[in-house]
Amino acid sequence: MYSFFSANVDLRGVDFLWANDLSAYDAPITFGFNIPLLGNHLSLFTIAAVVTSLLISIYSMSMTPDQSNPMMKYMPYIMPVFLLFIFNKLPSALTWYYTVSNIVTLALQFVIQNYIIDHDKILSKIEINRKKPKGKSKWQERLEQMQEQQKQLKDKQKK
Repeated sequence: MYSFFSANVDLRGVDFLWANDLSAYDAPITFGFNIPLLGNHLSLFTIAAVVTSLLISIYSMSMTPDQSNPMMKYMPYIMPVFLLFIFNKLPSALTWYYTVSNIVTLALQFVIQNYIIDHDKILSKIEINRKKPKGKSKWQERLEQMQEQQKQLKDKQKK
């Protein structure tokens, strides 16, 4: 995908929204100097991709139970920052594709979480399964048999 959008002849010189050429980066915000890793411009399509990626991260983290690992807690917020530096020099069509893909993903997650999945039904099944007596695994049964045999051997040795 990275080389497709910049190499596609059909996208060269095509205007879309504020971009003059979809096969190159859009640069409505330009700086008079070069920022390391970012360049001398800021692409609005890249900002849109970063914002939608951040929204997906925030929504996903709100659906996840509390995580005790602090590094995993901040990782979803760090990745969009990396995307800012990576996507800023990529073609506008690619960053627009990524933005639309993020919007569709966010909409699907919202619909699935709020209209398709019945959380109360899942929680009731979990509670029912918790109340069931736990069976022993074959390994645990064999271990208990071996312990019982050793106990019997010790009892015989004592007599």
